[in-house]
Amino acid sequence: MNIDDLALDGGLFILASPVLALRGLYRAARRFAFFNAARTASIPCRCGRPVSLVGMWRCSCRFTYQGHLLRFCPICGQIPRMVRCYGCGLTTKLPEAPDD
Repeated sequence: MNIDDLALDGGLFILASPVLALRGLYRAARRFAFFNAARTASIPCRCGRPVSLVGMWRCSCRFTYQGHLLRFCPICGQIPRMVRCYGCGLTTKLPEAPDD
């Protein structure tokens, strides 16, 4: 490896660093949103009523479990994408689970 290769690698690293930093901040914000929702017992609906995330739930594979909504199904491995408010009937999209 000569000095030209090192200079090229250093230049590319300096150019890529802001992009990698922004990507890392975006991933951290998504993880924070998911884990913040996963630690709470309810989320607010647009109508103002709390939507409970703890209770009896049925997965799309028909497996029924008791506990927090934001957990992986032991049968199919999926995690719920939305929850319905029983007061107004509106569905609220849940934050997506981190993929890595």
